[in-house]
Amino acid sequence: MGRINEKNMIFNRLKNGTAVVALVLAAGGLLHVSASTPAVAQVQAQTGFTIPDGSLSGALTTFGRQADLQVTYLASVVAGKASPGFSGTASPQQALSAILQGSGLVYTFTNDRTVAISAPEPVSFGAGGGGDADDTTFLEPVTVTTSAGGNVGIVATASGTGAKSGLPIKDTPQAVNVVTRDQMDIQGSETVVQALRYTPGVVAQYGDADARVDWFSVRGFRPGRYLDGLRLPFGARGYAQPKIEPYGLESAEVLKGPTSVLYGQNLPGGLINMVSKRPRDEEIREVELQAGSYDRFQTAFDFGGRLNDEGTILYRLTGLGRISDTQYNYVDEKKGFFAPSLTFAPDDATSLTLYGQYQKVKSNGGGGFPTLPANGTLYTDVYPELPRDTFVGEPDYDKFELVQTWAGYELDHEFNDTWAVKQNLRYAYVNADTQRVAPVCLAGMTCDPAALMRYAWAFPERSHLFTVDNQAIGTFSLGETEHSLLLGLDYSYETSHFEESQLSIITTPFDAYDPVYGATPISRPPAAMRIDQERSQLGLYAQDQIEWDNFVWTLGGRYDWADTKTRTRNASGDATVEQNDGKFTWRTGLVYNFDNGISPYAGYSTSFNPQSGTDRNGNPFNPTTGEQFEVGLRYVPFNEDISVSVSAYQLTQNDVLTPDPANINYNTQTGEVRLRGIEVEGKAELTDGLSLIASYAYTDSKITEDNPDAAGASDVGNRLAFVPRHQASLWLDYTVQSDTAWGGLSFGGGARYMGQTYGDNANVYDIPDYTLFDAAIRYDFAAIDQKYDGLTGSLNVSNLFDKKYVSTCIASTGCNWGDGRTIYGTLKYSW
Repeated sequence: MGRINEKNMIFNRLKNGTAVVALVLAAGGLLHVSASTPAVAQVQAQTGFTIPDGSLSGALTTFGRQADLQVTYLASVVAGKASPGFSGTASPQQALSAILQGSGLVYTFTNDRTVAISAPEPVSFGAGGGGDADDTTFLEPVTVTTSAGGNVGIVATASGTGAKSGLPIKDTPQAVNVVTRDQMDIQGSETVVQALRYTPGVVAQYGDADARVDWFSVRGFRPGRYLDGLRLPFGARGYAQPKIEPYGLESAEVLKGPTSVLYGQNLPGGLINMVSKRPRDEEIREVELQAGSYDRFQTAFDFGGRLNDEGTILYRLTGLGRISDTQYNYVDEKKGFFAPSLTFAPDDATSLTLYGQYQKVKSNGGGGFPTLPANGTLYTDVYPELPRDTFVGEPDYDKFELVQTWAGYELDHEFNDTWAVKQNLRYAYVNADTQRVAPVCLAGMTCDPAALMRYAWAFPERSHLFTVDNQAIGTFSLGETEHSLLLGLDYSYETSHFEESQLSIITTPFDAYDPVYGATPISRPPAAMRIDQERSQLGLYAQDQIEWDNFVWTLGGRYDWADTKTRTRNASGDATVEQNDGKFTWRTGLVYNFDNGISPYAGYSTSFNPQSGTDRNGNPFNPTTGEQFEVGLRYVPFNEDISVSVSAYQLTQNDVLTPDPANINYNTQTGEVRLRGIEVEGKAELTDGLSLIASYAYTDSKITEDNPDAAGASDVGNRLAFVPRHQASLWLDYTVQSDTAWGGLSFGGGARYMGQTYGDNANVYDIPDYTLFDAAIRYDFAAIDQKYDGLTGSLNVSNLFDKKYVSTCIASTGCNWGDGRTIYGTLKYSW
């Protein structure tokens, strides 16, 4: 599996026309290639290697497979040479240095995917015994500079999310989408929502104008949110969620479908795992200034590198400050973010990274979009359309404050050639305080935007979350099979406190077309409900990825113990509910990797998620369960920056809460939902300077079982909220290929189509489809003069034509406008 037919491989992108000569040599059997689909991330990232001593050619073959890189060399160069082998966690560069020790050979990354092994001096490709010296062509070293960590470019071939072990995406029997740091920079992503807006099957539920949290739907369900493989705080009601700053990320990764086998309790649509910037053995010096729409001003910095000459102590400091208004009147944002990390690597077998983060957000106006009535937004046939900047709150009352902080460590240690252990631990604290004035339309009243009733309320929540994931990783051979065995034990414990105030009705009519604020004095209402909750989860899991010939078989299983204790205090009394759930989940899948880069796969996976609350008899609900059947095809050709994936799936969730026919004030677990869909994603560096990102998702969602409400209405046959049938996007980016000043110019543009959706499962609020356009232009000032090396400028525009559209509408007074045109200019200097 690690070898490719020698006659089909050539050196790519070599200088001085050596490609033709290399092709001739390959045809003659002189040029040897050891390869597998390469993982760009591993050019810099650390990987576990187990390479036995023996022949150098055998060691390089094993290295190519384990590093997922293409290795090229002349057979005569390595003939008769031995290698001491290597075992440990290291970068590919470090592993290669160990493998080549004593051979007198050197390595060069000829591109982001290929490494060439050669003698220290240029290798002469002459014509043979009687060849003319003038016909000699030299293979010159090619040096490729990679970005500061993560996958290089827009094409990602490795992910630590799909298997928890950094194995190639092509070997994962579920859909995985990765947005790299480079893609975020090219498209000017200022939020995680913007980073994922060109990803199929991912829907931003409430647009991108919320300073509080990023709300998503993935394959129809709220996804689990993870940072560096560990669950993020959620709280009892979901308000104590951290807002993740994309400037501090290397990538954003989406694993589609049930994920419980590796991550425990989750809804079956999938999860989003964000990967933080970490110390690297390279100098990182970057400062950034940004200004743009709505008086936005931002400054950021990113520093990293060695703290000692040996490179055994590395650091990374990332920070950001921002002040900005928004498209809504009286809503602004002030933000501070700081994330330090420190890595100790005393030897090749051990690495310890300590990290922390502090972020504070303060927003007058409540932190998010104002909730507007459907009349005047979704419906404009009777009532005039409301302006996009409409604010229905009270400037002196509405506010949002968020403090989030965490600290943790990541420990990696290799015991021997076969076994390594990892421990990832984090403590996180989130405190979110929100108070807002919102419109209300009581039953029987006309919901007139010119005469709205409103209410004031507050809903603060805080959460403490401790989580740890322990892993043992074994890489070994049994007969003709090679195994990547993962054994894990993870634990999380979260305590949260939520308060919801009384709803203080403001009877003075409010005209949203011509607002007058301060007509009625407003103070924070007293608390009407308090919830204290403790949640713990202990999970024991195992997974083996077995390689035989070109087959990769994945089999994993997990058992979880999930306990929840919820104490609720309100006017009706004090009640405590304890839930103790246990569940086994599993997944399996098979991948076949053809030598031409095509990898078909089929997989099955299951999930579970505890449900809070009780039925009318006081019995706690059972966890909801989900299962998915998925088949797909990936195309990742060798030596090319191309990745195309197609997946088709059927996803079902059982034990969904529905109204109890005997008493509609309670629920029963008789509901079921089903989704069937097809997703396509393509990312490619088409030619020098030209890249493409394209996606399409078709989703047929249906509520298949439900109980009727008191009026006899049932949601059976309806579509799920926030799930469009059709979703598509396209982005093209081009860098001018010129030795003149024009060579510093890059520009790109994209289109995003969101199909018609419903804002609720009853399918009452019908939200029309819309298409938005984005644009970007960048310039590298080094093209003018090398004295400007490291200075770049960019201009990013979202919603280029300022289209006005309804993003979400979940109730008669729960609608909001989508984001208008925003323009951000950024000046960045790296040295």
